[in-house]
Amino acid sequence: MTRKFLRTAAACAAAIICLTSCGETAALTEQDISVPDSDRSYVQETEVLTTEDEEEPSTEADTEGFSIDVARPRGHEIAKKSIIRNFETVMQNPELPTGCEVTSLCQTLNFLGFDIDKEELADEFMPIDMEGSTTMDHAYIGDPKLQDGFGCFPPVIVQTADSYFESVDSPCYAVDMSGIELEKLFYQIEEGRPIIAWVTIDLVELQPEHRWTTPDGEEMWFSGMQHCVTVYGYDLKKKIVNVADPLKGNVEYDLERFTNMFNMIGQKAVIICGDSETEGHYDPDKDYKKSKFLTRNALEAKKAEEEAARKAEEEAKKAEEAKKAEEAKKAEDEAKKAEEEAKKAEEEAKKAEEATKATTVKTTSVKTKATTVKTTTTKAVTSKAKTTSVKTKTTTARTTTSKATTAKPRTTSVKTRTSAKKTKTTTTTAKGGKK
Repeated sequence: MTRKFLRTAAACAAAIICLTSCGETAALTEQDISVPDSDRSYVQETEVLTTEDEEEPSTEADTEGFSIDVARPRGHEIAKKSIIRNFETVMQNPELPTGCEVTSLCQTLNFLGFDIDKEELADEFMPIDMEGSTTMDHAYIGDPKLQDGFGCFPPVIVQTADSYFESVDSPCYAVDMSGIELEKLFYQIEEGRPIIAWVTIDLVELQPEHRWTTPDGEEMWFSGMQHCVTVYGYDLKKKIVNVADPLKGNVEYDLERFTNMFNMIGQKAVIICGDSETEGHYDPDKDYKKSKFLTRNALEAKKAEEEAARKAEEEAKKAEEAKKAEEAKKAEDEAKKAEEEAKKAEEEAKKAEEATKATTVKTTSVKTKATTVKTTTTKAVTSKAKTTSVKTKTTTARTTTSKATTAKPRTTSVKTRTSAKKTKTTTTTAKGGKK
């Protein structure tokens, strides 16, 4: 995991320090183990490890199909030695530098005849939490493909195994054997069932390096030296255990020291019931509650689905925006067209109004002209009448003048007549009268 993960996972821790995970590189050492197979006739050389009234609780699956009672029978004496032949170690490096737990499961399944790869098992079936929001009982914390991954505990390996069995429709199932002493667990090896066990790298003593409390209130601690292996044999006389260590290969460890580290981690162990030849179909445990955390592939598929949904939403949003923009443009164009039509209509109305005004002016002008002509005619008639009157008067005047001219001789006569007197003045008018 990254430093960001460490800060998240140890949010409630006193401090975050550099850790050394089970992903440290170790040389592969293989030993040619020639210890004989488990022999129940060998029991006479063993010491009794349980009392008559002591019996381990049965963890038998309550199913109608394939089921094995894995509890050690009452009074059973553990054989002095037992080994499962031909068990081969699967190395976790370089693909899973901190994936010792899922690698130990993989090598156990391979021995039982199942064709499954450690990476496929890790990616397809193991629940994972890269944010450090839970404990190792619910998911693998971190990333087993990175050097700074944390790890997981038995419940996660049980779910991983059962999810795989479901995928191949196998009646096999995993059992969490935590809390049982190691030597009592050797009964499983006698029965041909390897033990997936939690210890430490090179069996070194460890101290908790990280502590945190999850949002659900669960407390968790972790040390980078935690490790997971598969125990496939033991020898009580030699005081050794035969171990398939994903970092070293097939090795022998000191029994006492191995037991001490096994106890220090909390006596955590898992076994597998059945093998690839077991007949039947997958029968889920209805009482078992799976972790809410997804596997890597499921998580990536979910992220891909969410990303596709996000892109689809963005595309839909863009399409909607484009549609709105198109509708807005269309509305704008229509508004502009309406405005242009309104303007055109206004211009036409204005032209019509101007034409009406021009017609009105013309009509008024014609009427005015007609009135003027009429008035002029009247004036002309009046003027003509006046002219006629004047002419009449002129004629009268002329007549009078004529008359006066005709009378002139009289006047002259009178003047002549009165000329002699010189005391009278006679004035003649046009009418010839006197004044």
